[in-house]
Amino acid sequence: MQWSKTKSLLESFLSDKLQGRIKIYATVYRKFHDSPSRVWISFDNKEIISASDIIYEKKHEELYRKIKKEENLKDIPFNENWHVMFNSPERQELLTASDNVEKWMINQNIFNSYHFYRSFMKYSSLTIDEALNSEIIIIRAYAMLDRRLGKRRIKKLNFSIEDTHPLILDFYKIRCDVEGISLINHETLSKL
Repeated sequence: MQWSKTKSLLESFLSDKLQGRIKIYATVYRKFHDSPSRVWISFDNKEIISASDIIYEKKHEELYRKIKKEENLKDIPFNENWHVMFNSPERQELLTASDNVEKWMINQNIFNSYHFYRSFMKYSSLTIDEALNSEIIIIRAYAMLDRRLGKRRIKKLNFSIEDTHPLILDFYKIRCDVEGISLINHETLSKL
């Protein structure tokens, strides 16, 4: 699906009070090698979340090298048999380190544009229950802004500050604010 159609579809899911206030943008830097991109969402013309390939890759590489050094991880030993190299324990340790860096970065709201594109492509085919229970953070966060999530259901949502991703909480607070729902009624969020 073309990006313009995906964007229009996603923005059509927004609650009435967020229509025109939440906007989704994407750009591709075609003159750079591999054409990195950036995706961001704004609320009342103020950027609230961004995913940049350049920033993501730079931070990922920095943290990956740090972990590799701290844990004294070895490079993959050369072998003429490609399968031996592919299945080596050294490669598995390096993959685990890279995965751990990615999880940490996502928990810190540092995303690659792929995370947004993948989430946005899936979102339109999900029910609101599937979106609210998705393992993908961006899908669960965007569900907070969805018109299919009514005010009564918003009031019944129960979050734990310690266990809920900050992006989900941020989008939830935006939705409560525009709907006039007091966060004071929510014990877990009254500390925010």
